[in-house]
Amino acid sequence: MLLRWLEKATFQTSDVTAPAGGGLLSPQQAREFLRVLIDQSIMLKEANNQTSLSPKFEVPRISIGSRILRPGVEGARLASGDRVKPATGLVTLSTNLFKGEVPISDELFEDNIERDALADTIMVMIAEATGRDCEEYALKSDTDRTVADGADFGPISQFDGCIKQLQTNTPASQIVDASGMTSYDQLLRNMVATLPARYRRDPTALRLYVPVKHADGYQSELAGRGTPLGDTNVIENLHMKLGFRGIPVVPIPLLTGVSTIAGAEIDYDNFAILTHPQNLYVGWHRRIRVERWRDPRDGATSFLPTLRFDTKYADPGFAVLAHDIELGSA
Repeated sequence: MLLRWLEKATFQTSDVTAPAGGGLLSPQQAREFLRVLIDQSIMLKEANNQTSLSPKFEVPRISIGSRILRPGVEGARLASGDRVKPATGLVTLSTNLFKGEVPISDELFEDNIERDALADTIMVMIAEATGRDCEEYALKSDTDRTVADGADFGPISQFDGCIKQLQTNTPASQIVDASGMTSYDQLLRNMVATLPARYRRDPTALRLYVPVKHADGYQSELAGRGTPLGDTNVIENLHMKLGFRGIPVVPIPLLTGVSTIAGAEIDYDNFAILTHPQNLYVGWHRRIRVERWRDPRDGATSFLPTLRFDTKYADPGFAVLAHDIELGSA
C-alpha cells in the first residue's frame, strides 16, 4: 500500500494524457480551445492570429505604400530613382506565460444535475473566461506599471498592449485629443480624417473600436437626428449595424474601467482606436494546455489552463488613437 502511494506521488506525463488522465490536450483539442477562446473576444476574433511551436517567433510583412507608376519613354526603362521596391519588415512576437486554476470539489461533481458532464461545461467556461482575460490584457497591458499601482501590476504588466503601443509608436499627428469635441460625429470624422489617405481606400475593412458607452452615445446621437437614418435607428435599433462612412463602429466591453500606471490615473472609457483589424497581430504559443488534476487530500479536481501570447501592431502608422473623450461623461 505504501509503495502504491509513493508511485502516485510522482506526477508524470502519462497521468495527464487522454483518455485515462483526461488532462494534456491533443493538438486538435488545443486548436479547438483556441477557437473557443478567440470567439469569446471582440478584437482578438478579428485580429491576425498566428500560432507557433516556439515561445518567440517572427512574422514577415511586405507592402508597397508609395506610387510605382512614372511617366514612360518608349523603348527605355525607368531610371533607377523611379524604381520602387516593396518594403519588408518583421513583427516579433514574444509570448508571455499566463496560468489559471479552477478547483471543483468532488461533492459538486456528485451532486450537480450534469454530474461528470459538468467537466465539459467547466472547460467551455474556462475558454470563455480566458478569452475575456486575454482581450483585456491585449488592450491594457503596460510595462510601466509598478507595484505601487495596485492589483493590476501583476497580470497587466507583462508586455505593452494595444493602447500603450499606439501611444508610443503611432505618429503624433495620428493621436487625437478629443477633450474639446462636442459630438460623436465630430470625433469620428476627425479620427477618419487623421488616418493617412493611403489607408482609407477600403473603409469597410477598417474598424472603429470604441467603449460600449460611446457606441451607445453615437447610436443615441443618430437616433436624435431628424432624418430617415435617425428614424430607422429608433425603429429598428441598429446597435450592431453602427457605422461611420462605411466604417463599422465596434463596441468593446473590456475597453472600460479606471487603472493606475506609474502613479497616473488612466480611464479606459476615454479611448477609441481606428485601424484595420488584421493590422493587430496576436501570437499564440501553440502548446496551449488545460490540465485536469484531482488531489484526494483536498477532495477536489483542479482545471489548470496555461498559455502564452503576445500582441503587436504590424504597422503603428496604420492606426489612430483618440484619448480624453469627454462625450457622455456627464
